[in-house]
Amino acid sequence: MRYSKLFMMLILGSALLLSGCVDTEDLSAQTASVENGDIVTLDYTVMSEDGTVVETSNEESAENNNIEQTAEPLVFEVESGQIIEGIDKGVVGMSEGEQKELTLPPEQAFGPYREELVQEIPIQEYQNATNTTEVPQPGEQLMSQMGVITVKDVNDTHIVLDANSPFANDTMIFEVTVISIEKGETSTNDVEVPSEDSEAFTVDEGM
Repeated sequence: MRYSKLFMMLILGSALLLSGCVDTEDLSAQTASVENGDIVTLDYTVMSEDGTVVETSNEESAENNNIEQTAEPLVFEVESGQIIEGIDKGVVGMSEGEQKELTLPPEQAFGPYREELVQEIPIQEYQNATNTTEVPQPGEQLMSQMGVITVKDVNDTHIVLDANSPFANDTMIFEVTVISIEKGETSTNDVEVPSEDSEAFTVDEGM
């Protein structure tokens, strides 16, 4: 009789583990690597292409670059569209404690500049929507459901609002460190032992 190839591989793998030939710490590191569907917590620093730090969750980096307020670490589900593409894909395969520098072109960072995201609205409409009598000033940044909106211009009757990221069209550099990995349901690192009814346990009879 001869066993299926997969069954033999399982037997050999078990034998290596029992004999101590396989470093279990290495296996543990492999199972801790980031995969699609994992919940990842990242420490990060964002820099413009010339190296200027614009935001960071790292206290030491904030102090060294005279940034008054430290951001919270990023927490997101990998490949779920919750974060910009370059980070979403860039963390796959990283392990806890690992650091990486990601240089992201605009299409993988904050996107190209889109003219359709620039809108002119009447001041009265803005005041009604925000329940205020104040008029924002050019350069002021407002929070909305779309994120940060920049006041591009103000005249006697209208406000010009720009919903593009302040870093649209820019290549950005992200220094990221994986703080923790919570394995998701779609992760594939965990090895499932086949049942007796599975193909891996079939026995071929022959001479």
